[in-house]
Amino acid sequence: MLTRKTVGIIGAGLAGASCARAMAVAGFSPTVFESAHQHAAGASGNPIGILHKLYSKDHNLASQWVEHGVATTLRWISELGQFSSRPLAGQCGVLQMDAQANELILWDPQGGWVRPPEFVKACLSQARALGAEVHFGVRAKYIRDDQSTDTVELTLEGQEGTTFKKMFDAVIVCAAGELSRLLPDAMLSLNSIRGKISSYRLPQGQFLPCVVCAAGYVTPSIDGEMVVGASYERLADGDLAATEPGDELSNLDRLRIIAPALARDCERLTPQDRTSLRCATLDRMPHVGRVLDAQARLTPNMSQMHHMPRSSRLWVLGGLGSRGLSSAPLGAEIIAAALSGAPPPVAKRLLQAVDPVRFALRRHQRRKIS
Repeated sequence: MLTRKTVGIIGAGLAGASCARAMAVAGFSPTVFESAHQHAAGASGNPIGILHKLYSKDHNLASQWVEHGVATTLRWISELGQFSSRPLAGQCGVLQMDAQANELILWDPQGGWVRPPEFVKACLSQARALGAEVHFGVRAKYIRDDQSTDTVELTLEGQEGTTFKKMFDAVIVCAAGELSRLLPDAMLSLNSIRGKISSYRLPQGQFLPCVVCAAGYVTPSIDGEMVVGASYERLADGDLAATEPGDELSNLDRLRIIAPALARDCERLTPQDRTSLRCATLDRMPHVGRVLDAQARLTPNMSQMHHMPRSSRLWVLGGLGSRGLSSAPLGAEIIAAALSGAPPPVAKRLLQAVDPVRFALRRHQRRKIS
């Protein structure tokens, strides 16, 4: 439980904006720092995202997490309507098919599309109305967890290249591409993934009535544009230029599988493409919670999650991959509850599944065996 109130948040995408809103609603004083000159500058800036449940035959932990996350995001969309000048989302339903679009897997009537930039903007607007500060063009250079003063020192770089420091009672790192740099000793086990979506402006009446997912996804026509996505390339060893062999389907190929007639119409059109980077964990579950205490020594008797030493002041909400819409609000509420001493909104098994120290524990266990 955090008895003092100042919280620094790094990043103003889905994760950072969700944390800003959750912290402000919980009574904390959040300050957001974003290196870009606007909100949702990364993957959160895609014009349209989709929100739907994750199917699994055994209702595994990943599907349970997404189920809780979708319910949380839908509630936020309803609550945030007054902070947006246009609809944040459309609950048109999501039809999930197999990879070749031959077999129905799941019809999710609560699913649909969301405008991530508008969602982020609404979160920040409410947070500001509750007293939060948001600073653009400010890059976090270094984080120091100062145990002697029980605070976190952020070294920041402003627009003019000037460096300055800020002290906070807690800091939440939400900048996807900066997680490994800012938290080098947290053992988060992350991959960078480059994804591309394609938008097509179609003649009136030529579009799908709902979101359809198969090898990719296709949205209905929203503001006159249909979005198809998403191609993915995992970046090799952090190199932003070289990529490992991966997904060979283009977005037009995905459209050919899902809706061949629409694909024939789109072959004559020039798409508007948007490429962005996502950050994903090795097990595809997000990182939500306190990070490993890099100054503490791991001992042989540490065999359970609760044995692992953690920083009481450094938190992370990241590694969301392509599930930012179904993970960011829920993750933010989990962190806000932990900082305020309130009961968590999900069961212990789910908290352990997204615990940022889980990979460090596995690595520690392998070392003991070897």
